[in-house]
Amino acid sequence: MVLEREAENEVQPMIETDNVAHERESETMIEGSSEDQEASRANKKTDIHARTLEERTPIILNCYGQPIGPTRKDVKDLSRFLGTIVRTTEFAPLNYVNWPSVPTHDQIWEYFLEKFMIPPEGRSWVLETVNLSWRGYKSKLKKMYLEAVEKGSNLDKLYELVPEDELKDLISYWNTSPVKEQSKKNKRNREKLDDMHTMGPSSYAALRHKL
Repeated sequence: MVLEREAENEVQPMIETDNVAHERESETMIEGSSEDQEASRANKKTDIHARTLEERTPIILNCYGQPIGPTRKDVKDLSRFLGTIVRTTEFAPLNYVNWPSVPTHDQIWEYFLEKFMIPPEGRSWVLETVNLSWRGYKSKLKKMYLEAVEKGSNLDKLYELVPEDELKDLISYWNTSPVKEQSKKNKRNREKLDDMHTMGPSSYAALRHKL
């Protein structure tokens, strides 16, 4: 376990529970036809990761610092790109208690600026979007873990997605009594929600701007 507190304000590796998490599929490489592989590359946004500084897309923000253009496709690509960040352990390690304790915020922002041209006012939106995706990805991994345990199957699939040390920390944390109790409470609260975001990578900000 990586998580011993040595000082009151020290960064604390471990995991939050899955409260109001936005689930995202873990987009691993699809074996099969060339069409399948092309679709997988599109989901991984390898074209954006490969951009040079000269190829960056300029992003337009509204008065709240939210992206609204120049096109809806650009905004969707931006959101999907940020979703790939959370599956990169160098940018978004999973074994931390909460997003503020993750020490790579500046690194994520600097890398983002290498792929998109965006005013400084967009930083908060970018990091909050990564935060939601990070929490959602952990929720997805937890669901996969619980399903594997229930079926008595191995965790090979999870080990393909998560570094071994991070996955062990996650499993240890998920199995603590306080976290199990909090998870039950969060699940009950989740069931009370009836106004869910169903627009995929499209944002309310982009829709509001269009209207």
